[in-house]
Amino acid sequence: MAGSLSAAALLSGAAAVLVALLALGLARAARRAGLAHPWALAASVAAGQIVWLGATAALAGSGALADWSALPPRWPLLPLTALVTFALLTRSRTFRRLLAEVLPWQPVALQMFRVGVELAFWRLHLEGLAPVQVTFEGRNFDALVGLTAPVVAAGIAAGWVGPRVTVAWNLFGLAMLLNAIGTVATSTPGPLHLAWPGEPFTATAAWPVIWIPALLAPAAIFLHVVSIRQSLARLATRGQEIRGGNDVRSFP
Repeated sequence: MAGSLSAAALLSGAAAVLVALLALGLARAARRAGLAHPWALAASVAAGQIVWLGATAALAGSGALADWSALPPRWPLLPLTALVTFALLTRSRTFRRLLAEVLPWQPVALQMFRVGVELAFWRLHLEGLAPVQVTFEGRNFDALVGLTAPVVAAGIAAGWVGPRVTVAWNLFGLAMLLNAIGTVATSTPGPLHLAWPGEPFTATAAWPVIWIPALLAPAAIFLHVVSIRQSLARLATRGQEIRGGNDVRSFP
């Protein structure tokens, strides 16, 4: 284990909230899409995430991920596995049906969990377990995404934030996330390490920090992709409606 109970509570809480809200949103979307057994579908997805969290915690506890001389480095294989899984899910017909029924403010609102992640980084830094650059006191500004998420989500729900602004916010969120991922990755020991001040960030390969690359960061990327796809679909629909209206006016 890396860090105090407060850091563990923040990351465990962020993971629990994310899994629970994803399951609730999925069940609602499945019901609206007319899929059979929507709650069973949501429960199976939540169970898969819980098993993954347990497996990655066990790997971290065994010390297998902390072999910093391994090539390729071992801990980055976890986010790559999660991202490939998410990518495969998005290619299914069921996912496309669900995407059409997810309310556009929901993927944005879910990004609030990133505030808890950044507070955990900061707490680890105060305990001497994380270098300053991975916190909001250094080079990691990902907390801005979590803090602005409820405002943007409320604007989408109220109608005063349109799809273009939503796409721009998501691109901003992806940029902040990629900056955070790069900073963390280059702060760890091994071949990715850069000459940052302070000690290398070895807690990345320990529980509960391992849950950030294993699930929380890939889930944030997934939510951004979902929101961008929804926004682009709304823009395409709006464009068709405008062209349709012009056709009607041209040919009374």
